[in-house]
Amino acid sequence: MKRILIPVDGSTHAVHAVRAMLHARRYDPVEHVELLTVQIPLQSGKIGRGLSQADIDAYHQEEGQAALREASALLAAAGVLYGERVEIGSPAETIVRVAGEIDADEITMGTRGLGSVAALFMGSVATRVLHLTTLPVTLVK
Repeated sequence: MKRILIPVDGSTHAVHAVRAMLHARRYDPVEHVELLTVQIPLQSGKIGRGLSQADIDAYHQEEGQAALREASALLAAAGVLYGERVEIGSPAETIVRVAGEIDADEITMGTRGLGSVAALFMGSVATRVLHLTTLPVTLVK
């Protein structure tokens, strides 16, 4: 049975990835799913005067929990064993690091469906993850 990491950001694309994994598990059993949301680091002093690091940490946790909410509800309703993580950092690098930490067998993630020209100029987290990991990555559009 598999351990799957699913990065989520609260978007419909992330929810599609969770639903796709739930559908696929009928044929390929899953032992554990780790939901991960990666918050972009904010630094006190750069965002606004008067914000403490504790305020920024609380903000990251609040935003992270909001991003996890719908995906967590889907997994709970399906009876899938799962965990949740809120991390702060560069998204692609953090996704790959956490996949290693939890000994994931694969990463399943949503994509925003950028066209090839837009992706060329903007890049994407999914593309960066593909370059950084040796794990299988399932991309869900």
